[in-house]
Amino acid sequence: MTIYQETSALLPGYSTSSRSYVLPSATNQQPEDATPHQETKGLIYMALSAFFFSSMSLLVSLTAKILPSFEVLLFRGIIQTILGIATCRYLGISPWGKPEVRFLLFCRGLAGTCALGLFFFSLSIMPLADATVIFFLGPVFTAILARIIMKEPFGPLDALASVVTMCGVVLVAKPSVLFPQSPGNNNTLGDEDGRRLLGALCAACGATGTATAYVLVRKIGKEAHPMQHVVALGLVACLFSPIGLYTLQGGFIVPQGALMWSGVISLGVAAFLGQILLNNGQMAPLGPGTLMRMNDIVFAFIFQITIQHQHPDVFSYIGATLVMLCTGSMGLNKWRLEKKRTEQEKLQSDQQARP
Repeated sequence: MTIYQETSALLPGYSTSSRSYVLPSATNQQPEDATPHQETKGLIYMALSAFFFSSMSLLVSLTAKILPSFEVLLFRGIIQTILGIATCRYLGISPWGKPEVRFLLFCRGLAGTCALGLFFFSLSIMPLADATVIFFLGPVFTAILARIIMKEPFGPLDALASVVTMCGVVLVAKPSVLFPQSPGNNNTLGDEDGRRLLGALCAACGATGTATAYVLVRKIGKEAHPMQHVVALGLVACLFSPIGLYTLQGGFIVPQGALMWSGVISLGVAAFLGQILLNNGQMAPLGPGTLMRMNDIVFAFIFQITIQHQHPDVFSYIGATLVMLCTGSMGLNKWRLEKKRTEQEKLQSDQQARP
């Protein structure tokens, strides 16, 4: 199973000189000729990408408390589209992709837009760390969808890890049915519990969107450059976020002050830089690379405590630990299986080559 979020790297291997892809394996394994130095650089890139994506989530959490979450998504879409098109022009490729895959790119962008819209809304009503942990259900849904649609392996360890991950999410969401609230103002407690459950539901639904986007990325495969995916996501966000903004959240609110403007612009730039770094981190080994992606959750907790001055409770810590351990173990197990498969194929190839 590949650890994939809407903030995960897209398929690597595109050559701007040949305008074609070298399609990687189904598990997004790193190139075999990667040197230890390249692998180390890949891990550093992935850790930095986690920092930038977590910074984006922090900025969304701060700005979406004042601006509608769909408006924040609109700003991200505009910035991502501009930077994506500029990068495509710099690379000498079309931003729109081949005509035969444009519809799939649109669907991929729509799935990603829905995922981000739901995640951004959850960040507006939930603590940063809790929303991030629940959004990391994406790898579980990805594994399930990949099994159903692409017939990829989903063994007993994956099933057990998925169940334990769900238990971790329940600990983070803390529904009142399982976690009775302390005595106090029942109306206030009821409203707070309702907001937390709504935020958890939105983050979980957003995770299903990331899984759908990943399956579409795999479906498109070698036919599109990673930057074309970035442009597609940005364009669709620009088209559809105003619908949610005006139908569900009362319309556009002009950001007030330089601080607010710098926030919405910075979150778009941070997301774009995170994607670039993650794409450049594909030389990292799959297993350690999976662990580097877990830094999203670590940074989210650090930012929530140090910048937002909100301290998670013990259940959030336990739930986050379960999610990180289980998704990490699924990635490491897949890495182990891939190494074993590669060694077997190499051995068979050597045996066939002998006279």
